[in-house]
Amino acid sequence: MRIFCVLTFWMGCLMLQAQSRYVSPIDFAVSLAGNFGEPRPNHFHCGLDFRTQGAIGKKIYSVADGYISRATVGLDGFGNALYVSHPDGNTSVYCHLDRFLPDVAREVFARQCEKESETVDVRFTPGQFPVKAGQHIAFSGNTGASAGPHLHLELHRTSDGALLNPLPYFKHLVRDNIAPRVHGIRIYPKPGEGVVSGSLSPVSFAPDAAPRTFQAWGKIGFAYWADDYMSGTNNKFGVYKVSLRVDGKEVYASQLDSLMPTDHRKINSWGDYEWYMNRRTWYLKGFADPGNDLALLRVGEDRGWVTIDSVRTYEVEYQLTDEFGNTTTTRFRIQGTPYESLLAEAAQKEAAKRAEPYFLEWNRPNVVQMPGMELRIPSGLLFHDVVLTPSVKSTPDKLSHKYHLNDGPLPLRANVTLMLALSQPVAHPEKCYIESSKGYVGGTCQDGWVSASVRNLDEDYAIAQDTTPPVVRSLGLVGGKQNRRYRLSCRDSQSGIRSLKGYVDGKFVLFTGKEVRTCDLPKNGLRVENRQRTLVVVAEDRCGNVTRDTLRFTY
Repeated sequence: MRIFCVLTFWMGCLMLQAQSRYVSPIDFAVSLAGNFGEPRPNHFHCGLDFRTQGAIGKKIYSVADGYISRATVGLDGFGNALYVSHPDGNTSVYCHLDRFLPDVAREVFARQCEKESETVDVRFTPGQFPVKAGQHIAFSGNTGASAGPHLHLELHRTSDGALLNPLPYFKHLVRDNIAPRVHGIRIYPKPGEGVVSGSLSPVSFAPDAAPRTFQAWGKIGFAYWADDYMSGTNNKFGVYKVSLRVDGKEVYASQLDSLMPTDHRKINSWGDYEWYMNRRTWYLKGFADPGNDLALLRVGEDRGWVTIDSVRTYEVEYQLTDEFGNTTTTRFRIQGTPYESLLAEAAQKEAAKRAEPYFLEWNRPNVVQMPGMELRIPSGLLFHDVVLTPSVKSTPDKLSHKYHLNDGPLPLRANVTLMLALSQPVAHPEKCYIESSKGYVGGTCQDGWVSASVRNLDEDYAIAQDTTPPVVRSLGLVGGKQNRRYRLSCRDSQSGIRSLKGYVDGKFVLFTGKEVRTCDLPKNGLRVENRQRTLVVVAEDRCGNVTRDTLRFTY
């Protein structure tokens, strides 16, 4: 009986191990260009990037048995994407595809024609498109928010949409014996409660082979800048697992196994967002801001802050580990050094912040007002308390004053509402919008105020107006009889294009692309009869200005 139980246990383990292995989505050697959890501004990279030999049109295969449950075009930066649901409770997502296979493509195209839109989200039933592991399902591409041909593959938990780390399912296809590398460490004095090396500002250093020593007093925190590497590639990757110990006691840990879709903006709090926006390198903090509830971070009651209150040496150790167990350990020391006068100065400065007119508390609703401007920040959208530094510049020739909301980048958990007042009457207030120093933001006008949802507070904002319709220009026919295409350009120099629709002889035809739009005539069901056609193009910008052009061609 005991032998049977042992055998049953090991057979169960082997079955579980087999279930946790997926087949490759490509039919050549796997080389990764990105991994799960890499920090990006405003989001995590939530999948694996499989190289496709620098080419478009490589065959993509289902990684496990299941069925095609969804196909999307133009959503989430994925370009053309395919979703395959599996019996194990996961859904694999294949992104930036060049094209779907014919049966799926027909369903997608029919929905696009029905909606008269390139952007669609098509759902399928379990019996509609069943697939087996290793079955050809699509072709690789470079669509959506992609900087070059590759396959971005995500793994979602079907029940709740949680984003799972796919690498454990593909470890048998990847070789890696290179440990993560630490490029830099930062030591932060907690505002009002800490001092580092005689300063109230953070201290940065590159780790040496021999541990370095720094003086500190009060509450301090640590952050690391590091990358992981893999054998056979020069790409940099995010670090899977990190542990921070002080005198042998763990004060912080992180492990990138899963994320929720609502976690993306929290990376701006886990990382030193201001440093990243200025230097383009991520220091990931070993302490958590009061408004950061990322589940992957493990901190104690002090939220990762370390108290230095004894005149002695504190041993600090960072341990970074990748999914293959390759580990790097970085050590340094903190010498407890009483900085009582500086600590008192720090407390006074922190108390003075609360008297500032634009002091904002992270866990309360905040309303910032200036003449002609109102900024509304609901409770919990800030990660920590902050003193905002707004300013206004009079612009008599514009529709409003120009407002600068903050002197530096400020991480937000979600967008906030900005309202600006028109400084002069306008004939068409419905065509007004808010623009930033980086371009169109959007908004609606009511009772002389334009309100919009904004993400960044370190830009300049003002009201603009767009009364000029888009410009459409014919680029004519290209291709042979079997792949005949009609091309045109569509541009709008102010608010930007909202939609473009085409109708040949009264029938909707799908134009795809950005500034240069292409219509595949055979795909749109037009028979080759070598006769004159009438193409009506309707282009609308974000302010509702419409261009309606009639073009003629022979096909």
